[in-house]
Amino acid sequence: MKRSTLRAGAALPLMAAMLLALSGQTATAAGSGIDTHSAAPIDITANEAEVVNSKCVAIWRGAAEALQAKSRLRADTISVYSRPKGVGANGQPACGGTERIEAEGHVFYVTPERRARGDHAVYSAGNDEIVITGDVIVVQGLNVARADRLIIKVSTRQARMESNVVGAGKPGRVRGVFYPENNNTPADTPHP
Repeated sequence: MKRSTLRAGAALPLMAAMLLALSGQTATAAGSGIDTHSAAPIDITANEAEVVNSKCVAIWRGAAEALQAKSRLRADTISVYSRPKGVGANGQPACGGTERIEAEGHVFYVTPERRARGDHAVYSAGNDEIVITGDVIVVQGLNVARADRLIIKVSTRQARMESNVVGAGKPGRVRGVFYPENNNTPADTPHP
C-alpha cells in the first residue's frame, strides 16, 4: 500500500472549520478558547492522493487523516475543492482559496477537549457553515449530544442539531446528556 504525505498550507481552513464545529457543540459546552486561525502546519496522509487541476480539487482516499497541532480529522476520503480563478500560464485553470471541504465515510474529529463523529462532513466557505450528518455524536468530557445533523454557522459560532424524527417519546430525536460544570461524574457514581 502506498502512503502519501503532504504539508498543505492552503488546506488550513479544513482544520479551522472542524475546530469551529466542535467549539459550538452546544450552549452548555465548556469552552476553552479554540484558535480557529492556527498557523500550525497541516499534515495529510492517505493510501492515495489525487490532484485534478482542471477541477481545482485534491482528493485523499483510504484512511485519510489530517493532523494540525493536537487536532485530528479522519475519514475514508477527504476532498478539498478550491475556487477556480482564471487560466494559468500553462493553460490549466488557476486555483484560488478553499471553497469547500468534504469528509466522507467514518468521519472522526478529535481534539484534546472534544470528539465528534458522523458519516459525512462539509465545510462550505460560501455558505459560511459546516454540516456534519449521519448519526452525529459529539462528546466533551462526560457530556454527549446526538442528532442526525449538526449545522454550525462559522462567523457566529451558532450551532443547531436536527433530527429526522419528531414527536415526544419517539427514539432518534435530538438528545443531549450534560453534567454540571463543577461535577465531572454522573450523579449515581459513588464519591470517595
